[in-house]
Amino acid sequence: MSRIRIKDIARMAEVSPGTVDRVIHKRNGVSLDTRERIEKIIEDFDYRPDILAGRLAARKPTRFLICMPGSVHDHKFWDMPVEGVQKALFELEHFSVDVKYIRFDQHSQDDFARKMNAVDPAEYDGIMFVPVFPEPSEEFLNRCGQAGVPVVQFNTRISRAEPDYFVGQDAFQSGLLGGKLMSYGLPLQRDILVINLSLRNDHYPHIVAREKGFRSYFEAHMDRARNLISVNIQGAGYDKVSDVLGGMTEKYDVAGIFVTNSRVHMVARYLAEQGMMSMRLIGYDLLDASVEYLKREYIDFLISQSPEEQTYLAMRNLFDHVVLKRDIPPQVLLPIDILTKENVDDYLGFQRREDPDV
Repeated sequence: MSRIRIKDIARMAEVSPGTVDRVIHKRNGVSLDTRERIEKIIEDFDYRPDILAGRLAARKPTRFLICMPGSVHDHKFWDMPVEGVQKALFELEHFSVDVKYIRFDQHSQDDFARKMNAVDPAEYDGIMFVPVFPEPSEEFLNRCGQAGVPVVQFNTRISRAEPDYFVGQDAFQSGLLGGKLMSYGLPLQRDILVINLSLRNDHYPHIVAREKGFRSYFEAHMDRARNLISVNIQGAGYDKVSDVLGGMTEKYDVAGIFVTNSRVHMVARYLAEQGMMSMRLIGYDLLDASVEYLKREYIDFLISQSPEEQTYLAMRNLFDHVVLKRDIPPQVLLPIDILTKENVDDYLGFQRREDPDV
């Protein structure tokens, strides 16, 4: 069956092609009866606009802006989402899609606010955004809304009254899962540390939600642990981590440690240097150093946030919404993947096979 065209829909609906075009692009100037008649034909024949031909003919690029933290020092987590963007762009190579990055210092609200304030949302067709500081993030999102520019938040989000889009994990549920994993086979009535490693004295909303989820598990199973002790380590250099952990392991009868972000490898390094292989350790993400300690069994479980998949889906959803004019889900929650020594190589191998450049 040949593909239905606008002029075919116009002939069946007994209207002009211009009227069909107005209905497809949701413009005014069409009566309700005519609009419904055209929409039924579109649905019955599964009409899809030839976006590729239209874009190539117009020669007008689609401009997307990606606002996300830059990688700092030896911590490369924020290099990983770029791979997801590149995968999406590879699949969209026949379209004219231009991407600009703004990388900000996630530990400096001044740098974040300055760079966001310099953005004119109206210059872009869509924006992908990591909101790390609530107040300036809210201001930026409001300006995007006023300009009519759609925004997909990823990794973390701030709540807004108006509809928005998000791709990432349910942080509370991932923390709850962390609590359940921690409890398996753990000696009863021992102490557990919840460690937040950051250069800031505040935390991302998803970090806070993870700790709440973790604590909620033990609140429901109060016999599983004696104390849950929150430890906020600012600066996050290894020497400081080592000093703090030394004091905590002397003071408490620690059976397990839950690290709320991807810096879990720093805690694993301390345990390895002290020969503490029996202490359960759970954290996030597949940084090379963390994978190494997982294989050496100083980390028991890694929970993957799939940062590459987050940005890949965010980019594809943004493209579908802006270019293909499709409705997209307001929230895409990724699976909470649990990685162990036994399955991490297969997991990483599967990810590489899905990479178009491999």
